[in-house]
Amino acid sequence: MFGKQVAKLESDMDSETLEEQKCQLSYELNFSGKYFAFKEQLKHAVVKIVRDKYLKTTSFESQEELQTFISELYVFLVDQMHVALNQTMPDDVQGTVATIYTSSEQLQLFAFEAEVNENFEMAAAYYKERLVREPQNLDHWLDYGAFCLLTEDNIKAQECFRKALSLNQSHIHSLLLCGVLAVLLENYEQAEIFFEDATCLEPTNVVAWTLLGLYYEIQNNDIRMEMAFHEASKQLQAWMLQAQVTKQKSTGVVEDTEERGKRESSLDPWGITNGSATAIKVEAPAGPGAALSILDKFLEESSKLQSDSQEPILTTQTWDPSISQKPSNTFIKEIPTKKEASKCQDSSALLHPGLHYGVSQTTTIFMETIRFLMKVKAVQYVHRVLAHELLCPQGGPSCEYYLVLAQTHILKKDFAKAEEYLQQAAQMDYLNPNVWGLKGHLYFLSGNHSEAKACYERTISFVVDASEMHFIFLRLGLIYLEEKEYEKAKKTYMQACKRSPSCLTWLGLGIACYRLEELTEAEDALSEANALNNYNAEVWAYLALVCLKVGRQLEAEQAYKYMIKLKLKDEALLAEIHTLQETVGFGNPSF
Repeated sequence: MFGKQVAKLESDMDSETLEEQKCQLSYELNFSGKYFAFKEQLKHAVVKIVRDKYLKTTSFESQEELQTFISELYVFLVDQMHVALNQTMPDDVQGTVATIYTSSEQLQLFAFEAEVNENFEMAAAYYKERLVREPQNLDHWLDYGAFCLLTEDNIKAQECFRKALSLNQSHIHSLLLCGVLAVLLENYEQAEIFFEDATCLEPTNVVAWTLLGLYYEIQNNDIRMEMAFHEASKQLQAWMLQAQVTKQKSTGVVEDTEERGKRESSLDPWGITNGSATAIKVEAPAGPGAALSILDKFLEESSKLQSDSQEPILTTQTWDPSISQKPSNTFIKEIPTKKEASKCQDSSALLHPGLHYGVSQTTTIFMETIRFLMKVKAVQYVHRVLAHELLCPQGGPSCEYYLVLAQTHILKKDFAKAEEYLQQAAQMDYLNPNVWGLKGHLYFLSGNHSEAKACYERTISFVVDASEMHFIFLRLGLIYLEEKEYEKAKKTYMQACKRSPSCLTWLGLGIACYRLEELTEAEDALSEANALNNYNAEVWAYLALVCLKVGRQLEAEQAYKYMIKLKLKDEALLAEIHTLQETVGFGNPSF
């Protein structure tokens, strides 16, 4: 209304002009009906404040009580208006308002926790919040696409991967994932373009050549399949040779590269001697279930062949102590400010894809591809590669192979078969913490908490950390709470809070402290949990219990109200709150 006038007069505007403009604005608002419409919008917010903050739902007994209440409400609303205005148009002199900011890394951890709990709606909300905050970050699009792959929403996953590729057309992982989705959706022409672009963009990428070979296998193009696998093996050998030389230089021992080259030349790039080089081709199974059944048959037949044959048994992977002493946690790479982070607590078969169960001195192109596919949660695609790994002379049944196979069966909730493969993994590497961690998850998900407890305790006793210590601590703490070992639960959750704090770690610590009658510590922990996620009904429930115990009526009623609003599902906990409310005589606004 007054833009041109303000621009013309600038700082020469006097008080009379301002007052005249104010009158004109008021007239325009009332005459057009905008003021009335805005007042109607505000009415709902004010009603909510009256009910939530003042817990007032009944009529007033006298006019005096009404005027007193309106005065208090007016003061509160004006204060809140000033806060909102100062946040929108901050003054240079005004100090910054303290806000609780959740980082992108924390949101990623929370999403993983919800994922493992099979709370996919909440997980999707966290992933989407990351996208809203940083829509130009392609890693966020890849993470959300991987989540969609896990939930088998392939169309949405394809959209996410293509969005990531549009942000950076030279990003190798985006290209590979677009190719994987094209194969899953049977868009084979597009898949070939993506895979070939990846190999041209990064000719030394082992996974790119292997995925291209797998694509040609689907197309029954044996010659190109062998070519791609041959190139992948050549690049893998070059990478391993370079890594070995680098390691030897660091230790002061340099091997004659020419002699080593002669020894390497006696092997085919697939790890087969030149005299007996044969191409391996695995027929495409009808689906994931068929692939797993084929793998089971392969395992049985290979064990018979090994026992009957006089030929040397397939080489298995040996673990490099100098490397495996470092925790192999992919989440550490993603969250550099945390020592640990992975996945979480309640009954779910979803264990974080991307586990590196150990770094071996001898690996294969197929195991490298399996690691990539598990990291991006492309479990639908991994069965074909597992079959190749089983038949590959340099691969075969290894500890890592059995761990991946067990994980795929856990995803199908085939716990019996998963346990069988974990036994095989334990026989090959009894001191591998990932074996015991995964066994603990298996027993936890199948309801055998006593065995899960033993496995988790063994896992945390190792000097080397397992890949997903965050969820091992969460689940072990939950078992301690169930068995009323509150001191142990407190120590376990404190470790989890130090490594990778989340709403669930602080909640567990708060529950343990409450059961130990350490109410101040319990309230502090529960407040931390509530700051990270104020939509957790269990957090509000225990806050209500703490407030009831310390005699704070208003806070107890508010916490109880939010707990009811968020629909607490734990009937036993709800009954405990009602019993305590009856004992102290307050805490329930409906009294």
